[in-house]
Amino acid sequence: MGKCQARAVPLPVAPAEMTVEEACEAFLGRDLSPNTCRNFRSDLRRFCRAFGRRPVSSIAPQEIRDYLDGLTTRTGEPVSTETHNRHFGTLGNLFSWLIRQGEAESNPMATLERRRIGDRLPRPMSPEQIEAFFSRIQDLRDRALFSLLYRSGLRIEEALSLDVGDVNSEDGTFRVIGKGNSERVGYLGEETKPLLRRYLRARGNPQSGPLFASRQGRLSYPMARILFNRHAEGLTQPDGKPVTLHQLRHTFGTERAGKLDALVLRDLMGHKNIRTTMRYAQVNPERTREAFQDFDRHHTRRLKKRR
Repeated sequence: MGKCQARAVPLPVAPAEMTVEEACEAFLGRDLSPNTCRNFRSDLRRFCRAFGRRPVSSIAPQEIRDYLDGLTTRTGEPVSTETHNRHFGTLGNLFSWLIRQGEAESNPMATLERRRIGDRLPRPMSPEQIEAFFSRIQDLRDRALFSLLYRSGLRIEEALSLDVGDVNSEDGTFRVIGKGNSERVGYLGEETKPLLRRYLRARGNPQSGPLFASRQGRLSYPMARILFNRHAEGLTQPDGKPVTLHQLRHTFGTERAGKLDALVLRDLMGHKNIRTTMRYAQVNPERTREAFQDFDRHHTRRLKKRR
């Protein structure tokens, strides 16, 4: 018998492991709302700059901790606790999704913790600041947009996502998609309704498309913030920092705390947790006391009539 000749048996080729960059693109390619996709993409763009070509499994928890702790603003200052935790949540969502897809065996975020945030109260603008702010706005679109935030309590992302067909100017209602892709009904303030009608009439009464438009299409968040800062120039918070766009929504909640039932206010503002809504009552104790006294007087009168 002749000698057996050894045949070269090709070794199985392991599939190329997904890189962080590929993982982020796949994660963002899902059916996400425009706002969610934009926020995730903004956070993951920075993560990809740090780890983009690395295999997903090679990222250690300590590396992620160092990455998060090293995040800075455009001016080079450490990011706020809120921004740090937002990036933390985005990465947590990414790695949890990769595990469900079988692209990762463990979650490096599992051993990490978010930073603790003090129970910060909402920061409303004062009545004088609100009056000064709106007195400066001449543009119909800007006035209608900021009136909607102040009079209806919307988040800026929610207002910018509205289409013309979402608003019923006859009965003063609108439908908006909020956080968690949840839909709710909102109501137009008495000052907002005529502003919206005039604004849409100036645009030729469009029947579809974005409610708040620009030359490029839908008005963007960065441009809305620029417009707000322009009209709010010189208006400051008690600590000297400039007022912010989100404070229009804070002012809506604070002015109504103690006047509206907390559950009603929660639904109007799109809060998931009633505790978030109750913070507005803490920042406005005077209105809470007034509401208590009004109810107490009304209840006392009813009891006396029964006697």
